[in-house]
Amino acid sequence: MKPHMIKALRSYYGLTQGEFASQVGFARTTISEVENMRKYPSAALLAAITRQFEITDEFVAFLRDFEKINGIIHNYTLTN
Repeated sequence: MKPHMIKALRSYYGLTQGEFASQVGFARTTISEVENMRKYPSAALLAAITRQFEITDEFVAFLRDFEKINGIIHNYTLTN
């Protein structure tokens, strides 16, 4: 799951960054850093999101479409 898809998932569920962070057990600042491309999501974060929201391959495909429909398309590169 790419970082911008995390924002799409959060938007889909209508959650604030704080609410989303609380549900997956991470700090709001971590979610913000990932969404704003200052940090790449860790394997632990991705696993927590997958468990909490029961992510399937089909749902990831849906999120891609959701991004397009809602204009959550990003052109960026990750920096380390």
